[in-house]
Amino acid sequence: MKWYKLIVPAAVGATVGAYVGKKIKEQWIVPEVALKHVKELFKQDGPISGSWILMEKEVYEKDGQEHIAYQGGISRTVDGQTQHYKFYVDASTGQLLDSYLI
Repeated sequence: MKWYKLIVPAAVGATVGAYVGKKIKEQWIVPEVALKHVKELFKQDGPISGSWILMEKEVYEKDGQEHIAYQGGISRTVDGQTQHYKFYVDASTGQLLDSYLI
């Protein structure tokens, strides 16, 4: 067997795989990155005591537009009372779409 019969297909496969992988990664941000961004926003108003995010994306409608979003939550203690917030963050941009006290 000649060496180029093995090397050429492997090189083509690696190149195509890297290109496709890069395109897929550019489409959605990782949930942990989205959570980190939301936590930074909440920390501007004071310390937080806990946080979570669901790993699956879901459709979230706001102002008549549908977004692909991650759902999560933030907890903080204010004046001795724990407050829990639910939030939705855009899965492609990391932008906070909505948050409210629950």
